[in-house]
Amino acid sequence: MSDSGLADVFEVTLRQLSADLKKAAYAYPEIPLGKLPASKLLKLLKSAEALAPQVAYPAAPEIRIAAPTGQFVVQFKDGRLKLVSWAKNAAGGELSAQQIGAIVVGEAAATSAGSSRAERTAGGTSNRIRHYITMTVLGLGIVGTNVFTVWFLTRPTKSMLPKYRLLDKEPAERLLASAAGEYATGEKPGDRRLQIRRDGVAQWGKFGADRAVTKETNFTLKGAETGGQPALLTSKRTLITIKDPMTVVLHGDTYQRKLQ
Repeated sequence: MSDSGLADVFEVTLRQLSADLKKAAYAYPEIPLGKLPASKLLKLLKSAEALAPQVAYPAAPEIRIAAPTGQFVVQFKDGRLKLVSWAKNAAGGELSAQQIGAIVVGEAAATSAGSSRAERTAGGTSNRIRHYITMTVLGLGIVGTNVFTVWFLTRPTKSMLPKYRLLDKEPAERLLASAAGEYATGEKPGDRRLQIRRDGVAQWGKFGADRAVTKETNFTLKGAETGGQPALLTSKRTLITIKDPMTVVLHGDTYQRKLQ
């Protein structure tokens, strides 16, 4: 893939990924990489392909690409890369880094080549007028694409939280006190553990061999209510729903309280 005519047209933003694409974690913020040429974009996708098998829950990293032909999102799913595309005639689904690069960069190359052919056929007064109109429309299209790109990269992240309300201080303290304890989805490697403290600090981790806890994450909690049920709002912008004194739900997983 050549950078000729394609440099500085791919706006790239990383989500839940380190800037060097060597690590993926839920806590990583969005990192805008700015405009990249085709060659660097392909290297980035190959690094993502190497990292994909190492991505573990709850991380759900993405690479967002704004190209002249449309918007692309590269997701990390089940150890592979998956392309979500709004570009016309662009295939989606699970693809290799090379295939994704061909779709994103190849579509742009086709657009650029089409514009060049239009320029070469222009001749005479009538053609020069037609060429002027074409270039004006193209310029407006580029401006529109840039405006959309800025909006796409800076728009507020849509919250997936259901409706909730925060509790006042005293009810919130009582809720934290009653919910405090250790919970788990099971006892086997891969099962998850959740510890809730009375002071509003929680710790999430995953069981490894011999019940050793790995990949621990700390976050804070606030007492809340959602759908008529008590809940805890986390600093990760998720809700822990308290089903009963023995059961809580986080990310759709059910945790049972461990009795001392």
